Amino acid sequence: MKFILPLACLLLSSSIAFAEDFRYVSDKFSITMRTGQGTEHKIIKSVKTGTKLELIEVSDKGYSKVRLANGTEGWVLSRYLVEQPVAKDRLVIAEKKINTLQTKTKELNKQLKSFKSNNSALQKERNQLSKSNAKLQKELDKIKEIASNQIALNTENKSLKEQVLSLKREMQLVQQENMQLNDRSTRDWFLIGAGVFVVGIIMGIVLPNLRFRRKQSWSSL
Repeated sequence: MKFILPLACLLLSSSIAFAEDFRYVSDKFSITMRTGQGTEHKIIKSVKTGTKLELIEVSDKGYSKVRLANGTEGWVLSRYLVEQPVAKDRLVIAEKKINTLQTKTKELNKQLKSFKSNNSALQKERNQLSKSNAKLQKELDKIKEIASNQIALNTENKSLKEQVLSLKREMQLVQQENMQLNDRSTRDWFLIGAGVFVVGIIMGIVLPNLRFRRKQSWSSL
């Protein structure tokens, strides 16, 4: 209400623009419309306060020729005409404007409230999305770290596999060398055994002859 009263006063005090060829019956009288300019002329109609009249002509005798909304024409005293609606009508117009402004204000307040609610919901959704994004970013970083570690492990495993293969090759070579050494050792022991056997045979043949010769040499002495 503290905004409505000043606005009403402002509207009442300000001039409302209307076409220059219209006049209004003042709020103090009910005037008569006559067929001519003077009281001797016949009265056509009694025009109430606030009636809107179309101005046709203004004479220098203080009369104005006007036309009603229904087309009736006649003469009225110019001093009883005003260029804007009377205070009562202006108040009604002002009240209508105020009601319209109040309705628009309510609608704007509702829209503002709706916008604030939507903004709040959007802000909450934005915060939720930010949290989700941060969580996903952490998970992505973790996956990248795991993937990096996996790549390093794969590289290390590949290197270890190559080392194992190299060791297997070396082991195979060592086993082959051991087999060759075993074969050579067996062959050497066989040869040594054969040599010992041959030497034993030789010694078995030679030694008795040597003993027999020594006995003959001793008997000859």
